[in-house]
Amino acid sequence: MLELVKNKRVIDCHQHVNFPGYDVDRLISHLDNLGVGKAWLHTWESIDGSLELRYKHLSIEEVWNAYEKYPDRFIPFYAVDPRREDAEERLRKWVNKGVKGYGEHKVRIRIDNPDSVRMYKLCGELKLPLLFHMDVSLPDNPRFWYNMDIDGLEKVLKECPKTIFVAHGPGWWRYISKDAEKRKELYPKGKVGEGGKVVEMLEKYPNLYADISANSGLNALTRDEKFGIDFVERFHKKLLYGTDCYDSKHLEYLLEENRFSNKVLNAISWQNAESLIKR
Repeated sequence: MLELVKNKRVIDCHQHVNFPGYDVDRLISHLDNLGVGKAWLHTWESIDGSLELRYKHLSIEEVWNAYEKYPDRFIPFYAVDPRREDAEERLRKWVNKGVKGYGEHKVRIRIDNPDSVRMYKLCGELKLPLLFHMDVSLPDNPRFWYNMDIDGLEKVLKECPKTIFVAHGPGWWRYISKDAEKRKELYPKGKVGEGGKVVEMLEKYPNLYADISANSGLNALTRDEKFGIDFVERFHKKLLYGTDCYDSKHLEYLLEENRFSNKVLNAISWQNAESLIKR
């Protein structure tokens, strides 16, 4: 893995520009400091953004400008809000320009909303990997949710078998444990109960992947150390290195001495991400 960092083979599958405070040059400096060679660069678009907590509009134009400045470092994604009347037209336009994926899909509608399903199927047609954020409504923050729910996700995986989905967020990773419905914390701690839906769904659906980014991904892998290591080894062909932040904690987890084999590290750090992008 040290050679991968030295040679900048690593791909961060979950990055943003101008969020928060990282313009394109500062983001490149951050990637250089980590030894990360490329990053999937995502938008965040919601027509309800002014009504949402913590929303920060991240436009396709910002992503594209960053890509044009550093075309060898960024892989541009665009998740148009599926509720737009011209959503399909917008996506096709940007794919024709060179967009390679659909992300970050983060809207306050259910994940199996018909408008979203229409875009999922288009992504399958265009061979675009689709990275989505799933969040849940909890008692201490009932308004903070996106793309609910986990059962709806299973429906769309069946309905859209040609579409590659990359799962991310607290509403996904909490289900690594069987007792997820009983837990009220955004980032549950402690032992992972066998039989969680994350495990079942990664096993069952060949079109489902997951990124390890943000607090949600890292917490899921570290809350029960032995389970996390076994999980990564078991699903190394379905997991992607990503950060959704500007620190080194996810890379440090993977790089911990003797934690994972080179085969596992290669798959998660770049091979899986590279395999999902259409040339």
